[in-house]
Amino acid sequence: MLNDALHVAAAALSQQDVLLSWNFKHMVNRLRRAKVNQVNIARGLPTIEILAPPEL
Repeated sequence: MLNDALHVAAAALSQQDVLLSWNFKHMVNRLRRAKVNQVNIARGLPTIEILAPPEL
């Protein structure tokens, strides 16, 4: 899961709007999306949409 965390951090710090992933277990799920954005808001970072490619 370290790679997933790095992927999310890189996307948030580079101010990307969307992060695409096929990783449904660790990234593309409702609870994880909410937690990522809670952390980003708490740290003054922009929120990010984590989507699966079919959701585009």
